[in-house]
Amino acid sequence: MPDTCHRLGRRAAFGLGAGFILAGPRTAGAQQAWPDRPLRLINSGAAGSGIDLVARLLSDGLAQRLGQPVTVENRPGGGSVLAVQAHAQARPGESLLLAATGVASTVPYTFNGRLPYDPEADLVPVAIPASEFLCLAVNAELPVRSVAELVAHAKARPGALNWNSVPGYVELDTRLFFHQQGVEIAYVAYPGSPPAILDLAAGRIQVGMQPLTPLLGAIREGKVRPVAVTSGSRAPSLPDVPTMEEAGFPAQRYDPFTGLFGWRGMPGTARDRVAAVVAEIVALPAVAERMRAAGIVARFGGPAELAAVIGVQRERVQLAVRTVGLRAPG
Repeated sequence: MPDTCHRLGRRAAFGLGAGFILAGPRTAGAQQAWPDRPLRLINSGAAGSGIDLVARLLSDGLAQRLGQPVTVENRPGGGSVLAVQAHAQARPGESLLLAATGVASTVPYTFNGRLPYDPEADLVPVAIPASEFLCLAVNAELPVRSVAELVAHAKARPGALNWNSVPGYVELDTRLFFHQQGVEIAYVAYPGSPPAILDLAAGRIQVGMQPLTPLLGAIREGKVRPVAVTSGSRAPSLPDVPTMEEAGFPAQRYDPFTGLFGWRGMPGTARDRVAAVVAEIVALPAVAERMRAAGIVARFGGPAELAAVIGVQRERVQLAVRTVGLRAPG
């Protein structure tokens, strides 16, 4: 597993043709007990999202190597709860789930009501296939070009600016950051990243913490200015934009991993087999390049690494909830 996962312990239609993803030997024979029927790869993203791209890149390789068809099933909305619910209600061995790690680390603390799944039993960590870049960005008319300038500008104008982020872990952690910096800035809720980014580009909100993939268009049009990425390394598509660590805020390092989860009671042999297949797929140069072009990094981690990421995030979420609450003013 790359240094990203190790250091994280300090804090918390895109399918490719067969010539790309189906290269490589089969690792499963028809005599295998599992899988003995077609599989569903349920993902929490809408069609065209970064996580949907990852799902479609994985599906052909999984089908080839596991010897069964793998159908991608999008279940967006509900803070990823709808996707997890569909996975939990499937027959054992029928589905795999691809979702942000927040389904196991954050949603249990933020869901309003009783969760329709058990985050411990129903989500068996299998692999990390990829991570996205998360970008702190501002409207291009805002006179700031760095994180420090943004903090100073906001502190001098308490309550004058507003912001948005993807919900869940990112929102809580960003709230904690603003609180720790003594910044009073109002949160504006949106049903998803696309409308929030439209308003960020138009100046109706001034600050956003969003995945880089949907932000790239507005950045390239000059309507939105990126000031930092949260990951441990700079984004290849924005080589001049520093990381939060480089900007002087090392506590705000965060690599937004995508997790692949198995079903309740998944045998260790099946878990390890799927993890090995995912490692093969994300190592293919064509897969890595397709992800890179979309602002995503092909980055493998096994079951232990995924479980460790979730554990660190849970600790950070608990700190944020104790410090700023779930919907703190400002």
